[in-house]
Amino acid sequence: MSQTVESRNGAMIVDLDAHAFEAGTVRLAVHGAEGSPLDFSDPAVRAAIVTALSDDPFAPFAQDALKAHAPAALAALDAALPDHDELARLAPLWRPRLLLLADRKDELTGEQTVVLRFEERLREIKRGMAEAEAAGDEDAREALHAKYIEVGTTYAGRLAAREQ
Repeated sequence: MSQTVESRNGAMIVDLDAHAFEAGTVRLAVHGAEGSPLDFSDPAVRAAIVTALSDDPFAPFAQDALKAHAPAALAALDAALPDHDELARLAPLWRPRLLLLADRKDELTGEQTVVLRFEERLREIKRGMAEAEAAGDEDAREALHAKYIEVGTTYAGRLAAREQ
């Protein structure tokens, strides 16, 4: 069962599980590291998530809102490591993104920077696919889907190599 919230103006419903990093950033900033970072049921967390939403259906979280939450989220993440098992598993992916949002990119390693570029490229392609689908352009969507698979495979290989 997915966790959803409705935007302030009721124009869209956002599946928080599909935007786990963004919702998790807000949750960590508001609620700290106690419990699961992927549990968005607390009313204060849900209210903060709603205020962090944008009007863009292809990018439902406002970057400025995420940037405002990033320092507190990063502090909560770092304070919980290495003892919080779930955050320890998420940290290799979430911490670099939080560093970037918190304007601390000078702390990123070269490998983290490369991985973040892959992630950004995948988000761009995914957005393009959604826009093409909304416009009814199936050829463009299929071409972008092929590109997504290509970039995603390279990204996954990069992550797998990092674990060895």
